Amino acid sequence: MIEMVKVEAGSFKMGGGDLKDRPDALPVHTVTITRDFWIAREPIKYELFARFCREELGTEPDAENLLGYVVGISWHDADRFCAWLSAKTGLPYRLPTEAEWEYCARNSRRFGIDRMCDMNIREWCFDWYDAYSPEEQADPAGPDSGMFKVVRGGFLDNPAKFNAYYLDVWARGSLPPHYRHFPGDPNDFGRHNVGFRVVQAEPVQTNGKNVVIPLSLHVRQHRPRTEITTEKPYFRKRRLFPIPPDTASPEAVRAFGLNPLLRHHNHSPGFDVAPNGDLIVSIYSSYHEYDPEVGLMGARLRYGADEWEMPDIWLNAVGVNDHAPLLFTDRDGTIYHFWGWPQLDNAFPFQFVYSKDSGATWSPVQFPKFADRAEKVASQPINTVVHAEDGWYYVPCDVQGESASILWRSIDLINWEVPRGKTAGRHSAVVELKDGRLLAIGGKNTSIYGYMPQAISTDKGDSWTVSKTPFPAMSSGQRPCVIRLQSGRLLYCGDFQNKQGNRPPGAAEDQWGSFVAYSEDEGATWKIKKLWGTQHKKQDPAQLGGAHTLGYSVCRQSPDGLIHVITSNNRPCLHLCFNEAWLLADTDGICPSDEELMREDTVEISNVTTYQERYADGGVKCVYSGGTAPDGRFLLHGEEKWYYPSGELMTEARYQFGRRVGAYTHYSPEGRKIWEWEYLDDHVSLYKTYYTNGGLRTVGRYRNRIAEGWAERYEPDGKLAARALFENGEIVKVE
Repeated sequence: MIEMVKVEAGSFKMGGGDLKDRPDALPVHTVTITRDFWIAREPIKYELFARFCREELGTEPDAENLLGYVVGISWHDADRFCAWLSAKTGLPYRLPTEAEWEYCARNSRRFGIDRMCDMNIREWCFDWYDAYSPEEQADPAGPDSGMFKVVRGGFLDNPAKFNAYYLDVWARGSLPPHYRHFPGDPNDFGRHNVGFRVVQAEPVQTNGKNVVIPLSLHVRQHRPRTEITTEKPYFRKRRLFPIPPDTASPEAVRAFGLNPLLRHHNHSPGFDVAPNGDLIVSIYSSYHEYDPEVGLMGARLRYGADEWEMPDIWLNAVGVNDHAPLLFTDRDGTIYHFWGWPQLDNAFPFQFVYSKDSGATWSPVQFPKFADRAEKVASQPINTVVHAEDGWYYVPCDVQGESASILWRSIDLINWEVPRGKTAGRHSAVVELKDGRLLAIGGKNTSIYGYMPQAISTDKGDSWTVSKTPFPAMSSGQRPCVIRLQSGRLLYCGDFQNKQGNRPPGAAEDQWGSFVAYSEDEGATWKIKKLWGTQHKKQDPAQLGGAHTLGYSVCRQSPDGLIHVITSNNRPCLHLCFNEAWLLADTDGICPSDEELMREDTVEISNVTTYQERYADGGVKCVYSGGTAPDGRFLLHGEEKWYYPSGELMTEARYQFGRRVGAYTHYSPEGRKIWEWEYLDDHVSLYKTYYTNGGLRTVGRYRNRIAEGWAERYEPDGKLAARALFENGEIVKVE
């Protein structure tokens, strides 16, 4: 039935690549396969898989026949085939582990194995994808759970982006285990070139761990309630990410011991407010926007804290360009995270995950089902989701090859419809008007006499009426946003000029940089106000005529009334925060310095209370303290400790008026330090990472979240390996 080849036990060096371009297969580590096993000489043939479908499922396969082999099936299809084959033959069949696959690929000539890595077929492996560990391992089979299953055998993205190193035997890929075409969908969404082969071997043992998602670390469910003063204007500026990793070289990322998958170009943010009060951001991290190595980076500003957590990669289908994240919190508190795979052949218009516990846990990846044919699909969601009063959901995405957007719509987030109409611009931001109409503003590379267009639909996006807004048109690297505030007003944010520095005819001399605008009459008229705290475009401040920019913006309002604007394409990405009192106040001619805008002035606090949350089994999850600032904001104040379900200490920190002081330390379940922040005077902090043996790995110095001074990297035995001197976030000297 299947020609099997015997593979003898042995050891090998697993992994490869380099820290700059392909770090996902590092570190190289020793793996021992302790037992002989048998592997199929070639991938499973289409006809054999079709026989399985007829006998086991009673249907013909909805899959592809590529050179005689089956492709386009899910991991679950392959796993079920193995169970069928085992029952049929009385022998134990399963998918190869990633280690077994690479061991066979490295020794394919020795064992007489065909087609392990070529230009055509990819293959599912047994393992959930996770980062490699440097320790020696025996018969590894990956973690107990995860978001993506390992795919081996070459690149996954569009062949036009192909690079030869994807055919190296160590090259890794990953996809959701249920990724495939939906039977009955008239589109080719989900069709792919992944097949599989089988091994005849005993069951394997996973490592007892779960893949750690950074946004899921220590998430509180309770939000202490306070009443924020609404009459007094409030404005605050924060740097969203430290430098590094933002706008930093691979060498700088390595010097600080950060995840090497973090890259300097962090753009196109998704952002929303979790039900527990935390702010969550997701943003793609890249060297080049459409390369297969691009992954999504996540970070969290915890409710009551003054500083965003260190970002890390959190959603990353390896070998696939993860792009255009969009976060949306529904009325029931469910957080949805949409994103696209714009370079993957036959990708869905979008996919999403959701969380019902403020991001502590996330669902498997969800894919939309379409009954209608879709044309010119660009897998790039924008920055707003509309859940209309009549129950319909609208997810705006770009249209391929056109300066327009389309609003995919659904009543149940499972079955989706294709509207007949398109908006008047790419990256259109959308809001529902009070009478049920949809208003889409923008976005880039569209203009009506120098002004941003808008489009209004009365029929769920099937047709649009286009007119001119009072807002300047935008171009490449810019994206507006529009939302409805709790007061009922509409809020818009954007730039006064496009990338080339052009403004509408007759624009006032002071209309340079970025602005917000509000409307009290459903967009009929707008009051425009210059925005404080903005910055130049990163890497090329001369663009936009030398003016400041929001880049790709996204804005939301939190339950406490504060309005948050997240920016990208500047250095670094920013978080601007203000209330409606500031929005309505007359601040013409006033613009505080960055030092004033970024300073937390609170020096007194009242009603300090200690809070505790527990796991379902009664074990303590976290203990923290906080109180009320004079303006009504809740601020963390005092000691905070988090515990693993096992009872071991996970993190510990101390706060004063929302600011961390002293040491903020993250421990492994075994009690060793993983990383640590040490907060010193003069806005200086040290960020340290540690080896699994407990030794110091790296230490780097930040001032106001920008690297300044020496960063040291150590060998596992404690010897100094290298030093790098930073000035304003850039390396100026290496020793």
